[in-house]
Amino acid sequence: MVTVVTILFFILGIYLLAGLLFAVIFLIKGIERVDKSAHGATWGFKLIIIPGIIALWPVLLNKWIKAKPISHDETTA
Repeated sequence: MVTVVTILFFILGIYLLAGLLFAVIFLIKGIERVDKSAHGATWGFKLIIIPGIIALWPVLLNKWIKAKPISHDETTA
């Protein structure tokens, strides 16, 4: 029983570590691509959403992959 709990905590630790790594990359490069309203968001806001990004990183990764590239050209809007 102890071994099963140890393995589950190890898997949880890996998941959270991957989520933290993803959160850093996502906040720097991907958040504006997934959510256009996050353009120009302050670092205070970004710090607040880090726990959610860590917990939901597989969902956000999927959304980031499916998101359209950012178009900064206002004339095509």
